[in-house]
Amino acid sequence: MVRLIAVDGFPKTVASGMKQSGSMTTCVPIQTDYGGWETAVFFQLAGPECKGDRRIIRNTKTSIAIGVEVDLIEHSNASIAVLRFEVHTVPDNPMVGEVLLAPGQGGTQFESLENLRTQNSIKWYFGDKAYRVIHSQQTPLHPHQREGFSDLLKDCVRHDAMIRATGQYNAIAALTEVSSHYQPRETV
Repeated sequence: MVRLIAVDGFPKTVASGMKQSGSMTTCVPIQTDYGGWETAVFFQLAGPECKGDRRIIRNTKTSIAIGVEVDLIEHSNASIAVLRFEVHTVPDNPMVGEVLLAPGQGGTQFESLENLRTQNSIKWYFGDKAYRVIHSQQTPLHPHQREGFSDLLKDCVRHDAMIRATGQYNAIAALTEVSSHYQPRETV
């Protein structure tokens, strides 16, 4: 594990985006100290439902086990990549965060997956209600995991190319439909 340089809080654009969308988890490209770009994952642990997780994460002196799963939703208007992160703070009851990306939109959505298919590790930042970092860690990405992100991105590009050929591509409509099945979290 590589020790990360201390960070006081989430970048302002990350915290602002999370507040605006009501999301507890996001992943975005960040620029590292050596000037490169890689995708990092941010979890905000606010509210009473996260009290136990917050305590465990704040007091940990070691890395926390984190599982990563990826899936593709082939919506009729666009591909939606689903990144599911399971943070194993409590045995048999992981804290779960999902991130929805429409890589066909380009920009941050595409770059997040592009980085994950090539970078050697993932930086994780866990914050409190005020988006102050209470724990950070870095975990390696193994070749088979990078291959999974690569396959996901290829499938997204292939599916979106077929949709664009019909003139039906609309990432916002696809994201809106998929996210309508999630219950928004109240931020306090």
